[in-house]
Amino acid sequence: MPAADEGVTIAARDANGTCTFFSGDRHLCAIHSAGGQAAPPLTCRMFPRVVLHDARGTFVSLSHFCPTAAALLFEPSGSETPVAIVDAPDTLIDVGPLDGLDAREAWPPLLGPGVLMDLESYTAWERLAIELLTRPGIAARTSLDALAIATAGLARWTPGATPLDHAVRDAFSTIAPPTDLLDPHEAALKRWLAARLFGAWIAYQGDGVETTVRYLRTCLDTFTRELTLDANPLEAIRRSDLRIVHEADSQQLANSLRT
Repeated sequence: MPAADEGVTIAARDANGTCTFFSGDRHLCAIHSAGGQAAPPLTCRMFPRVVLHDARGTFVSLSHFCPTAAALLFEPSGSETPVAIVDAPDTLIDVGPLDGLDAREAWPPLLGPGVLMDLESYTAWERLAIELLTRPGIAARTSLDALAIATAGLARWTPGATPLDHAVRDAFSTIAPPTDLLDPHEAALKRWLAARLFGAWIAYQGDGVETTVRYLRTCLDTFTRELTLDANPLEAIRRSDLRIVHEADSQQLANSLRT
């Protein structure tokens, strides 16, 4: 229906909240079917992409409120195929301009109060944090506790003889969380936490990497609460992303997690 004061059109919803252009029987969008990939509104074209632009480039993760994206977390993978940051395929980025947080002119994330990271060191922290969070045989909360220890230790770094990127690698090299027998859903849960860390807006909106760790604790606590509702890990992850990625104001959340 048209919005007279703005001169634009919006898609109406049914009483249950479903878009009137969505065919539940065929799982297809009528606008997409009639006009092609570029025809749906920007929000629809972007979903389930979560995009960050910074001085390094463009980073795309997924919202796992999307049932297909959530199901991918639970696909088995051998230990020979570790979680890794990879170039996005054309099918993920060929949707026109990628809308997201534009931090290209922002300062790099903070390491600690008054201390900025350089982007090379931040990239190293991000990659090593993802490796730690998804390391086999370690419970999600144990991995997150280890990440908090490594990050807190790194935050004490001061400019001097050791370059920051070396200090990042040193901080993670000393971390060896204990392994244990895991619940069947732990691997998927840890992949989800890694997805929430990758290209995280919160690193720019909050107080840098330590805010990101607190954000991941919020994600994990949200999942734990949602899991108690129906003991369904996949649906608990979907609802958690709905609450955190789609319903929460990201800047207000970042402000609440500041030290």
